[in-house]
Amino acid sequence: MLTTIIAFPLALGVAIALFSRRFLNAQTAVLALLVPLSAVAIFIVLEGVPAFPPVRAVHKLPYVFAVGSVVLAAAAWRFRSRSTVFAAAAALIGLGLPVWWIGKNILASNNQKLIITLALVAIAVAGVVWSAVQRKTSDEAQNSVLPQAVFATSLATALVAILGGYMGMAMFNGALTALFGGYLLVSYIRHLRGDGSAFALSGISGLAFAWVAYLGLLTTAMLAPVASSAALIAVGLTLVVVPLSSVYTRRFSGAAISVRPLVYGLVAAIPAIAGILIAGLQFSG
Repeated sequence: MLTTIIAFPLALGVAIALFSRRFLNAQTAVLALLVPLSAVAIFIVLEGVPAFPPVRAVHKLPYVFAVGSVVLAAAAWRFRSRSTVFAAAAALIGLGLPVWWIGKNILASNNQKLIITLALVAIAVAGVVWSAVQRKTSDEAQNSVLPQAVFATSLATALVAILGGYMGMAMFNGALTALFGGYLLVSYIRHLRGDGSAFALSGISGLAFAWVAYLGLLTTAMLAPVASSAALIAVGLTLVVVPLSSVYTRRFSGAAISVRPLVYGLVAAIPAIAGILIAGLQFSG
């Protein structure tokens, strides 16, 4: 279990970070392709190769990631628009279609799951629009917290999934956490060596990281038997409020270089921590 949930995805995250640095001119496209494909590899290691056509809702997830990797890589290679309308439409389609395909039967029969899933999609679209609007003026600040926010989202989702009675998604999101942790480890070492853009994740590459983590959250929301709705919303806000988190991290810009990314990460993880606490309190009895 330690190998499949921690060691393998951690090594994969390190490899992605190192490999993408070898193609600086195409780094965005490389990350957009490899991050979702890594999620596919993690799923196969945990669950095996899913049947095609998939017979279970969760087995549709790797196919979504595989298709998404191609679409995101192509967009990173060719598309340069910064339109907020396009960003909103892309977010709605990129989350709405997978949600419909994966969970349509569940959502049609469970009003609570339908409401919480629609709410998560709505706040994600709002977050994408917010980030698109702020990108022109605060891109550097957002870059400093997005990787940590992605890590915190998957970690909190894994813990909420455990408390929600779904070990399968807990293991998958835990493995995603290790994947993002491997990427963060390489970024942190580069940061210590003086690379000011070590944590830079913006545009399509940042979207690829966030999309993978958020789909893990949405799938958990749809498939976990008793996951806390309030906790899921709180965890979802971690990525949505990245522009706001980036504003508050500026207050710690004078911190020592070795602890600055850690402090930034704690600020970005506040909603995720709140989600963990909410789920823990709700199911403590």
